[in-house]
Amino acid sequence: MPRVYKRKTSRGAAADVLERATSEVREGKSVRAAAKDARIDRMTLKRFIDQKENVPLKKTGYDGVTEAKRILSDGMESELAKHIKNLADQFHGLTTLKCRELAYEFAKRNNIPVPDSWSREERAGVDWLELFKNRQHLSCRTPEATTQQHNVTVFFDQLASLMERYKFPPNRIYKMDETGVTTVQKPKHIVTQTGKKQVGAVTCGERGELVTVVSAVNATGNTIPPMFIFPGVEYHEHFIRGAPTGSIGTATKSGRVNEEVFCVYLERVIQQTDCSKDRPLLLILDNRSAHVSLKSVEMARDNGIVMLTLPPRTSHKMQPLDVSLYGPFKTYYNKAMDGWMRTHHGQTASIYAIPEIVHETFLSARTPRNILSGFRSAGIFPFNRDIFPQGAYAPSTVTDGSNPDEPSTSADLSAPAPSVTGPESTLLSDSAPVSPVEIMPFPKGDGNKASKKTYKGDDTNLD
Repeated sequence: MPRVYKRKTSRGAAADVLERATSEVREGKSVRAAAKDARIDRMTLKRFIDQKENVPLKKTGYDGVTEAKRILSDGMESELAKHIKNLADQFHGLTTLKCRELAYEFAKRNNIPVPDSWSREERAGVDWLELFKNRQHLSCRTPEATTQQHNVTVFFDQLASLMERYKFPPNRIYKMDETGVTTVQKPKHIVTQTGKKQVGAVTCGERGELVTVVSAVNATGNTIPPMFIFPGVEYHEHFIRGAPTGSIGTATKSGRVNEEVFCVYLERVIQQTDCSKDRPLLLILDNRSAHVSLKSVEMARDNGIVMLTLPPRTSHKMQPLDVSLYGPFKTYYNKAMDGWMRTHHGQTASIYAIPEIVHETFLSARTPRNILSGFRSAGIFPFNRDIFPQGAYAPSTVTDGSNPDEPSTSADLSAPAPSVTGPESTLLSDSAPVSPVEIMPFPKGDGNKASKKTYKGDDTNLD
C-alpha cells in the first residue's frame, strides 16, 4: 500500500482563515489585531501576506509543500492521464507497471528532474502513481469480459466517426501488419509409390531462423515497401540485397517488432505518403503494445496520422492483410523456397536469402485485386458494419469469461437446465425430450487466461 502522510498536530492555519485575516489587514486593521481575532500566530499571518504580495499562493501549509514537490506540472499530468484514458478506450489499457514506466519516460524525455529511485528502477514510484490517480480521477479496474461482437461494434462505431470527421479518401486509408518468414519451407505433396508409409522432402533444416516482414497497403491497392527485421544485434545494408525496391531493414535480438522498430517503419510510412496535419491518413493496426508507445503516438500526432487499433482476436476476419494477402504470400513463399533448394544443391538457406525470395512472392501475392478484396472482406472500405453474419461470432462463446472477483448476478442462458431427481423425473422425461445441448454442452473456455505463448521482451504474435 502507498504511504499517505497523516498530520499528527493541529498547528498551522487554514487557507480561508488566512485569507480573511489578510482582508482585514488590507482594510486597516493591524497584523497583530487581525491575528489575535483569527486565533493564529502573528508571524504566520505576516509571512503569508508578504509571500502573497510577491508570488500568488495556490496552497498553504503542508499542501503547499506537496505542491512544490510535484514532479510533473498540471498540464503534463493532464496530458499523461488523457493518453492513458484513450488507450483504455481503444481496448489496450495499461497496467500500473506500464503507467509508471510511461511516466518515467515522459519525464525523462522532457528533461524534468526525477528522484533517484525513479532513475534506478526506470519507472515512477508507487506512491506517486497513487497520488497521480487521485489528482486525475483514475482508478484500477478489472476489464469486463466482452464478446468479440461487442468489440467489433465499437470498432465500426469509431471507424464511422473518424470517416465522418476526416473524410478519408481510399488512398488515405492504410493497414499495416507484420508476418514471420523462416528459412525452412513447408514441403508440399509429392508423387510417390502407392502404399509407401514414409515420404521425405529436403528442407533447409529442422528449425530455421525467423525474419519479420512489416508492410502496409491502402484501400486503392497500392503498397508501401516492406521492412525486414533480422535476428541479431547489428544490422548491415547487404542484409536486404535483392529485396523489393525501396525496402529497409533493421535488427532486434528476437527478430520481432518492438517499440523502437515500429517507430522506424512509422517514419517510413510518413515519408512514402507525405502525410501531414493538413493531409491526414488513417492507419489501422493490431492492438499490440509496441504500436502505442509514447514516441509512436507523438510521431503520429505530429504528422497527421490517425491510428485505430483492431479489437483483440479478430485479425483473421478484420485484418485485410491476413484475409487476402498473407495466405497467398505464404503459399508462394513455400514454392519459391522449394525452388531455391532445387537450384542450390547442398546449400543451406540463410536469413540473407529471404529478402530475394520475398521479392519474388510479393509480385505474385500483392496484387491490387487481392488488396482490394481484403479491405472489402473486412468491411473497412467500402464501409460495411454488417459484413459479418451473426454466426461468425459463435467461436467467441468459447473464450467468453466472467470477472472472477465479482459474483454472478444473472443466469447463464447457455447452460443446460438443472436435472430433476425424484418421483417427478419420470413424468418430465416422457413429456420433455432431452436436448443435445444437455447431452453435450457447448465448450466453454476460461476467458480470463492467456492461451498463447509469449516470449521474453516481446509481445508480438506473428501470423
